[in-house]
Amino acid sequence: MSRESSAKKIIAVLKLILLAGIVVGIPAFLYLKYGSSIFSKDTASGVIEYLRQNSSIAFLLIIGLQIIQVVICVLPGQPIQFAASYMFGVGIGYLLSVIGAVIGTTISFYLAKLLGSDAMHLFFGEEKVKDYQRRLNSGRGLLLTFLIYLIPGVPKDLLSYAAGISEMRFRPFLLTATIGRSPAMLGSLLVGHFFVKQNYTAMIILTAVILIILLICFIKRVELIAFLDKIEMKDMKTEEKTNG
Repeated sequence: MSRESSAKKIIAVLKLILLAGIVVGIPAFLYLKYGSSIFSKDTASGVIEYLRQNSSIAFLLIIGLQIIQVVICVLPGQPIQFAASYMFGVGIGYLLSVIGAVIGTTISFYLAKLLGSDAMHLFFGEEKVKDYQRRLNSGRGLLLTFLIYLIPGVPKDLLSYAAGISEMRFRPFLLTATIGRSPAMLGSLLVGHFFVKQNYTAMIILTAVILIILLICFIKRVELIAFLDKIEMKDMKTEEKTNG
């Protein structure tokens, strides 16, 4: 075995260890440290309490938590945004959440680009990753990105990783992803705001609306995914006729 071949294998192993540490190691550490509560409905109150205890750097902690939530895609984002609004209000809370989301998306995108397709396939499943890549490489990849982030219930957890190994350029993807995720982010921030103001009627109404939208999207998730596929197929047929 040549030195070059050995070096490539070592690099490949180091890449896998890095990805495993981020995708598996961090969630495992959080679970061991905080238990299953980190994934429960009580997470928001725990985050708020933690921010209160560290109020002098709370804004940095919110950004950091949001980065981790985007990079470690199994973690829920709503408790972080709820806490951000509770501590700083909707405007600043949104700004901090967006900064964290932008940094997290950037890390995920370039981490995937660094580690390559093989590592993504190994950890997230080859078929699933290729499906995302196929959508992103279509002529309407940005529209699909926007809809996937916008519509609740549509799988989006691996999108930024898949984008990193797709043909999509970073800046358009980042802008589209940020705009697409903003409505859901603002919804969580508003719930936190109404809670602080003790406007429970508005909070209940908004929560009910969000739950209804989530329920409809969950029930219609197959149709929504089929709609995305239809957009993609239409574009592929148009491209075939153009190249004809």
